[in-house]
Amino acid sequence: MRRQLVIDGIPDSLRLDGWWLASDSADMTDGINDRGSTKPMVTFAEFPMPLIALLILVALADWLFWEHGAGVSIAVFALVLTVCLLWLRPGGTTRREWLIGTGFEVICNLPVVEQLQPISLMFSVFGITALVGWVSYGRILEWWQALWMMVRLSSIGAVLLPAVIVSEIKGARPASSLKHHLKSLVLPLGVGLVFLLLLTTANPILEQFLDQLTRFQFLTPELILRVIFWFMVATLVWPYLNLRPTWLGPVMRAPTVGSVRVPLIANLVTADSVRNSLVLFNTLFLVQSIMDLGILSGGMALPDGMTYARYAHRGAYPLVATALLAGLFAISTHRMIKDSRFLRNLLFLWLGQNLFLVVTAAFRLSLYVEVYSLTYLRVAAFIWMGLVFVGLVLTIFHITRSHNVAWLVRSNLLVLMATLYVCGFVNFAYVIADYNLRHTTDLIRLDSGYICRLGEQVLPLILEREEESGRRFCSRYSASQIKHDPIDNWREWGFRRWRLQVYLERQMQRNAGDAQPHSYR
Repeated sequence: MRRQLVIDGIPDSLRLDGWWLASDSADMTDGINDRGSTKPMVTFAEFPMPLIALLILVALADWLFWEHGAGVSIAVFALVLTVCLLWLRPGGTTRREWLIGTGFEVICNLPVVEQLQPISLMFSVFGITALVGWVSYGRILEWWQALWMMVRLSSIGAVLLPAVIVSEIKGARPASSLKHHLKSLVLPLGVGLVFLLLLTTANPILEQFLDQLTRFQFLTPELILRVIFWFMVATLVWPYLNLRPTWLGPVMRAPTVGSVRVPLIANLVTADSVRNSLVLFNTLFLVQSIMDLGILSGGMALPDGMTYARYAHRGAYPLVATALLAGLFAISTHRMIKDSRFLRNLLFLWLGQNLFLVVTAAFRLSLYVEVYSLTYLRVAAFIWMGLVFVGLVLTIFHITRSHNVAWLVRSNLLVLMATLYVCGFVNFAYVIADYNLRHTTDLIRLDSGYICRLGEQVLPLILEREEESGRRFCSRYSASQIKHDPIDNWREWGFRRWRLQVYLERQMQRNAGDAQPHSYR
């Protein structure tokens, strides 16, 4: 049996220096508090690799973002953060996983390279979130799990770094131990000071820095704000580098909702009521479809005082809302009629009529756009109608293939994300201005003020229109006064902005007679 020598009453300095008297070679001084007990402490020494990654990311953020506009720098920072996450992944990362992870992040940050805007920034955040879930739990998370993880990263994760700093302060060595370590620093600091003085005489830059340091000239408001910026970046980044189950928690399970039976609703929603509803709904929608075909084809006249433009605008959005309600009704009641082939055919017929109504709603909106031009809101309406149409098609697949509701939700989310991703590469301002200028010949109906307010991306079209007409297009100000911020630094670079800047530079050269005309298209 091994016996440990314990000597009471020995001063701390001797007890700490006599580590070699212990029965093993382990450091007995770790975690010693004032009462002499030992307990594990959370210190930076436990996180050497994350601490190195944190310093790299803070320095990178300072280089990319401090006093610089954002642009492709967002994508650069996201990719470096991706490398750090894969580097610190528990259990290591294989070459195949490196390729998949980095390739996924490149795809998610391509919209940022195209143009920094809310949609592109959303995909950059989405890519990091998906990667964090995969690194933490080894699989792709569902959308509610990823949302829960982001909530914890933004709440609990935001206090991790301050908690570690407080733990470091509380876990400082006792006074006697601190005195001992200070003695060990006398020699290197003394000799190092001599070398520093000698080097200062040969290095005027170092001499100037030391002079500012001794006069506290380095404590400028700008430097203080910069240090605060460093600390904020470190606080935001630190939880991503320490994805530990102790604070991140287990992966959230799918929410389970028990069936709630309301007697009144249970008595009303039955197989017979669903059958009667389908018969009535098909009849109503058939009448609506016939009347739409008659009006749109010119076979039926509108009531007095009703214009085609008002008719188109009036029916576009209610028909989309009708289709959404139809989809919800079909999803919630299709199991009640799954054994009846006739009722299932009635349900599919009704959904088919809803698809036709969405098409007619889009056609109505196109008629309205032909009269009153194109706007951001009307472009969003077209996209929304397309999503509703695809959602109804997926609902039909959901019923015919007997998929669960989770499949339908995932499919619609996938379609939505794919649509938003494509929208991140579309220059809608240019598309809207180009359509309005090409399809509107009447200058009275052309809303030139709206086109001029679309921003710098419509400058090529405005300049071409002014060149063709020989007069100012924007009534209140000329096209040259539309604000255009040139790319002064590569950090602000975006493919769309760069393309516009190249066009404007060529246009200036052309006006000066130094180059041939170039088309923006």
